[in-house]
Amino acid sequence: MEKLTCYVIYASEKIEKLSHFLQCTSDYHLVPIPAVTKEQVSLLGHSSALFNLKKAEELLERTPNNKEIAHTLSHIQCWKAIAENEQLQDDDFALIAESEIQPVNNFIQHAIHYANKYSSYGIIKLQHDGESRSGERLFQIGDEPYALIYGDINQYNYGCSLYLIRKNIAKKLTALLSETKPYWLADQFTAFHEPQNIAQARYLLGENPAHKKQGKVENPLFSIIVPIYNVERYLEQCIESVLAQDYQNYELILVDDGSPDNSIDICTKYAKQYSNIVFIHKINGGLSDARNAGIKLARGEYLMFLDSDDYWEGTSILSDLSKISEENPDLIIYDLTFRYKDNKKEYYPISKEGLTGDYIVDFYTLTSRNIFRPSACNKVVKRKIIMDNQLFFPKGKNHEDLDWSFNLAPYISSYALYDSYFYIYRAKRLGSITEFVKPKNTKDLIDIVLEKLQMIKNMHDSPLSKGLYQYLVKQKQFVYDSFTLLSEEHKKIYENEFHELKKSLEDIDK
Repeated sequence: MEKLTCYVIYASEKIEKLSHFLQCTSDYHLVPIPAVTKEQVSLLGHSSALFNLKKAEELLERTPNNKEIAHTLSHIQCWKAIAENEQLQDDDFALIAESEIQPVNNFIQHAIHYANKYSSYGIIKLQHDGESRSGERLFQIGDEPYALIYGDINQYNYGCSLYLIRKNIAKKLTALLSETKPYWLADQFTAFHEPQNIAQARYLLGENPAHKKQGKVENPLFSIIVPIYNVERYLEQCIESVLAQDYQNYELILVDDGSPDNSIDICTKYAKQYSNIVFIHKINGGLSDARNAGIKLARGEYLMFLDSDDYWEGTSILSDLSKISEENPDLIIYDLTFRYKDNKKEYYPISKEGLTGDYIVDFYTLTSRNIFRPSACNKVVKRKIIMDNQLFFPKGKNHEDLDWSFNLAPYISSYALYDSYFYIYRAKRLGSITEFVKPKNTKDLIDIVLEKLQMIKNMHDSPLSKGLYQYLVKQKQFVYDSFTLLSEEHKKIYENEFHELKKSLEDIDK
């Protein structure tokens, strides 16, 4: 892309504000767009004639004012103009700017650079987010970027004073608006477009600082997803254990889930220094939500999960896994080491004895030996399988790994084993389950196992059924212990479900 069409929203009483843009875009095509005013909205009487106020109130939890509605309508005018511009191809970007901002003189060249460099995105925000929008500018080459992307609708990409938008996205928006009146505000991009397709200037703009140790990995083999919450004590060890690898074709995705401690500062430090680290900060949504956010941003062929209070031992882990990946398995399973507070370690070795290498044939053995176990952290999985089948972690549930691993199993066609003790799981006291026994935890556990038992019954003699039953049977003692440790009050509440589950598991044993 060599040329850029600029759509500039201006207020008629401030026509002089266009002069700066006219100077900056003398060699390019500029389209002035008169701004809709709040007075014009007021003159029409009830705003519901232009805006779906009811739906807007549901989204915003308040009623939008006339100024906000007018602002949104101004941007909609731009989207329609871009969609109808026959000189633009569907993949071409156009620039939308508000005349109040003051971009640097060469901002067009920079904007074209980012449009070409990040062409896979649908929207690229070029403004910088300050408390005041006056004086906002497109960052110049050489400015040090901030490595932050905000991934929640309540804090992600607010503001729309200067941004690039692809024509096919503008067409999508205008098509949507032909079916329904607008109900979002213009700066709430995530209300109408997928967050992972929106790039933020604070992350993208500027050249890599000189002190960065490696260039960005364009096509990573591995995406390592680290959900983070209140773990400043352990976080650096976790990150450093990945950076220590002798294999560099990976991206490390750090997802801070609204940590109240200094975890965000630690992540920022590393993300500024290493361009293969992606840092997302979002409001708290739980472990599953954090992992899912990482999955949606991941670009690697394979996904790996590393909990932020755990770490890897060794420097050849990824290079070993890359060699195994040459066989193109859907799934790679590896060992786990449990490290307890007293530094005692408990190993879970993988025995290949009796295994054929055929996933369907071996699945029962894999579950009975607890090799295929309810853990995300001992698996390397093809991202395509996860995305094609929407195999995300269940939000709001405990024992999410039990649920996720079960759901994953039927979609795997081939597997490989990596018998190495590199993953160090930081566990509680040896043999103790009291840390996990809470009423909701136990209720979720019982519900998941009951749900999965029913799913197996509906599989109509799938070749995996026997192995999936065994996968659940392996959790029997844990379920029993969890229920036993509940208070009498909670035992009474969950008694019926527990006895139903117990009977089902005992029937399997018979």
